[in-house]
This record gives sequence, structure tokens and C-alpha cells, in this order.
Amino acid sequence: MRDDFVYIHLEPIANLIYSRGLSVEDFLRGIPRIPTHILVLNTPINDNLSIDPHTQLNTVSGTFNIRKYLTNPKATQLSWLDYSHGEGLDELLPEEIAELLYLGHMHTHYTTPFSYKLQNDFVFLSLGSKHLKVYYRQLKNFYPVLNGSLIRHTRQAFNERRMFRRYDGFSDIPQTMLRQLTPILSSGIIFAFDQAFEQEKQYRIPILVAHDNGQSPIYRSRTSLYNRANQVAVLRYNMASSHWHLVITDSRAFEDDQFY
Repeated sequence: MRDDFVYIHLEPIANLIYSRGLSVEDFLRGIPRIPTHILVLNTPINDNLSIDPHTQLNTVSGTFNIRKYLTNPKATQLSWLDYSHGEGLDELLPEEIAELLYLGHMHTHYTTPFSYKLQNDFVFLSLGSKHLKVYYRQLKNFYPVLNGSLIRHTRQAFNERRMFRRYDGFSDIPQTMLRQLTPILSSGIIFAFDQAFEQEKQYRIPILVAHDNGQSPIYRSRTSLYNRANQVAVLRYNMASSHWHLVITDSRAFEDDQFY
């Protein structure tokens, strides 16, 4: 069943994005290029995959093989990071391998999620139930991923209520517009597709700030997220001009995200 909202929470110091509603396909379509090598952090080891003799972890190489592996519907809750070349794996010290095992098992970093030896750009941790934790070396690479997910959800939410007048031509959301949301990402925001509606040839998607309740963001239930959420903006799509607009309805949230 499709989620009817997208939840995003940023931990800015670690460039970590918690999300619900983003998919592996959204990620692969949004990043600049698919990695050529990944180190799989899941255990036990899969005997059908290559095993790196130094780390004793599975590896997958080649963009075609990686896409096929990561999008396999039978492969759930995959955790991995990319690396630039095999020599980097051979250079890892025992304590660095231990940190990778900790990352894969505990789904959080012990020191840093980015290794200068591996030169990884991402750490991708799938927790099931459409929950993801992804570390981005460059946070700018997150916004195309978010764009693709929002377009997908918009198309599905808009068309599922219509039997005959389908619309599949939603244009991309400008990255500059999505970056305007950065000040409130660390509070946790909801793109509420369950509250979206069309009026006067404009499709409107409310954006809510989900107040902190002390729980880890990734484990919060739908009820917990919505319970104390307040609308702060609306993402609006003009069906006639094919243009997106961000309408801020509570400027205080953007001026000082600690207000909430």
C-alpha cells in the first residue's frame, strides 16, 4: 500500500536524512550516478554474492548489477555503502572494519560514516516499513532524490481519485525551491498527500512541521508524527502553467526553527 505522506528529518551535523516514503528507486534515480562498487553491511553473508576476503563482507560491482541487486523485491532491508576501488578495502584496519559492522548492525555511525580510504559518498540503511536512513557526503545530492519522490507521490495521489482524467505531466520541482525548506528539515517535516487537494486548476500539498516528542524520528508512528504537527507551507502546482510554487504560511518556522 502506498504511503499517503512523505516524512523527512535532517541531522545536519552528520548529513543524515531519516525518511519515510522515499524508495530505493527514488534514491537511484536522484543521485548523480549509481556507484560502481558497494560494500554490503548486512549479515549473515550471502554466499551468492562476492565476498571481500579482507572485510569478510559481501560486495557488488558494476552499475547494472548494483541496480539489479538493490531493486530486487526479494532483497529487503539492505544496508550498504559505496567505495571507489578494492584497494581501499584492503587498507582498512581492524577497528575500521569493526566500525562498519557496528554501522550495519546498529544502523548508526560510531565515529564518521565517511571513510577517506573508501571515498564513499553514501551510506544507505534500510530499516523496513519504508523507513530509510541515508548519509550524504554532499547534502546537495539529496534534493534531486526528494524531488523524484515528491513527483511520484503527487502523480499517484492526484490520479488515484480520478477514473478518466489522469495527469502524468508533473514537472520537476526547482531545487532552489526545495532548498528553501532546509531551515525546517531538522525539525522534521511532513508532505501531507492525504490532505492534498485540487482547487482552481492548482494542486496543493500541505507541508507540516512534526514536533519532536523525544522518540527517534525513524521510529515515530504516523499518529505520533501528525499528533502535534502544524502546517507551515503549501507546495502548489499550477496545472495550466506546469509550474511549482512554495507558499510559506508560517514564516516564523523558517526564521527560527527552534521556535517549535
